[in-house]
Amino acid sequence: MKTEEHEESLKQHKEAIFDWAIEVKGIENSQRIIGLHASRAALDILAIYLQKTKRIGPGMQLNHRWFKSKKVSGKLPAFPHKAPILEKIIELEKTCEKLSYGSKKDKSEVLKAVKLLQNIEEDVTKVMKNELE
Repeated sequence: MKTEEHEESLKQHKEAIFDWAIEVKGIENSQRIIGLHASRAALDILAIYLQKTKRIGPGMQLNHRWFKSKKVSGKLPAFPHKAPILEKIIELEKTCEKLSYGSKKDKSEVLKAVKLLQNIEEDVTKVMKNELE
């Protein structure tokens, strides 16, 4: 996908999480929606960064299943703060899998996914801003 398509996809995932799941349905009733959308949103964030910094082209597709272990690092090019960013994405993916496919979780577990996504976006945005200035 092109960068613009990832940006539109990210926007839609965030709308599903923040505007619909949390605001309309309520966080305690939205664990699967949040789990599915947070996982995909994190990959859009990473793909946008990697494309804008010319580390990957639009033909490379990131698969959320890769982010279940640290082995994903070998599939991705080097970039600043790669290890801590990938650790957060791996943690988010594992959390999202439990939310999406597991039994009902506490509100705190759902909030953990939302906060991890927000942290990932902040970290990647900071790295991208420093690089593109």
